[in-house]
Amino acid sequence: MRFVSSALDRVVFPLLSRSGFLRSTVKGGPAVVTYHGVFPAGYKPRNPALDGNLVHRESLRQQLRLLKSRYHIVSPEDFMHWLDGKAEIPPRSVLLTCDDALQNCLTDMVPILREFDLQCIFFATGASVERVPSLLWYEELYLMLLDASTPFAIQLADASIDVHGAGSCDIHRCWWHLVERLSQFDQDSRRVFLSNIRAQLKLPGNWKDRYVQNSALSARFLTLDLRGLEQLIAAGMTVGAHSLSHPVLAKAPAEIAQAEIVGCRSSLESALGRPVWAFGYPFGTPETVTDREFAFAEQAGFQCAFTNVGGGFGSRFRRFAVPRVHVTEDMSVSKFEAHLSGFYRLLRERLLGEREAA
Repeated sequence: MRFVSSALDRVVFPLLSRSGFLRSTVKGGPAVVTYHGVFPAGYKPRNPALDGNLVHRESLRQQLRLLKSRYHIVSPEDFMHWLDGKAEIPPRSVLLTCDDALQNCLTDMVPILREFDLQCIFFATGASVERVPSLLWYEELYLMLLDASTPFAIQLADASIDVHGAGSCDIHRCWWHLVERLSQFDQDSRRVFLSNIRAQLKLPGNWKDRYVQNSALSARFLTLDLRGLEQLIAAGMTVGAHSLSHPVLAKAPAEIAQAEIVGCRSSLESALGRPVWAFGYPFGTPETVTDREFAFAEQAGFQCAFTNVGGGFGSRFRRFAVPRVHVTEDMSVSKFEAHLSGFYRLLRERLLGEREAA
């Protein structure tokens, strides 16, 4: 299967993209693309699992050139009006979105968007209404595990956690187990657990200082603060909600999951003084968001909400489960178009028997 994947990436997708075949297969629409930021100047990717969701600046430029030359990029406002049946949009329309609202979105991504005169929805967590930027808790956890000496052991009796790790493979496995378990608690409790984890990993109390004081590391890992969100808006961008603290919503009790969704909208609207009409589910996969969360987003008063899988033209479109093409660091421009066109999804259905979730 690895050989087949390599042949597709190196030969088949470039040929189909250059020939125009991929865009000729486009059906339905619009399609939605999502990013998680751009590698800031001076930052060297450290770990594929940690950094693989960001893209290099030139990759973003190549993808935007493709979209502008072969497709129609619509503004968030035009998308919203189309969704409400108040306006038409052109065939092969594409909406740009970006999750997490990290500092590099403002310093590195927005300048490129403005080069192309484009707009994007940036989904921000509740942390971004604060005056001081912070690390996303699940990335903070991954960084702690990477910085800790191995083997390590973490025991949190109050969270029924007892994990042990001895290598790089164990780090990712332990990290995701911890993320799922800690998502069952509210963000205040989670902060206490993270402090206990730091102590058990024997990391110093000032462990996070370098991520704040180093410009490349802060641009990579810190979220925007309120002033940063205001600068996004001033640059013509749209701010959407991404939950209060980015837990795995499907693992949280109903009252916590609902509060994460409702609370983020009210916090952002109060701080920004404008409506927040779109929601991006944290992680956004079938394992991390369910019909329960789709209902919560609708009840919270959002006009639509976005998942992180199943995107591309021709995919099933649900107002509170809008699928998106998730762009990753290793995605070439031709593979990007294969995903966008829906060809990649159809190919996997044929080869692997996969089907889009209902």
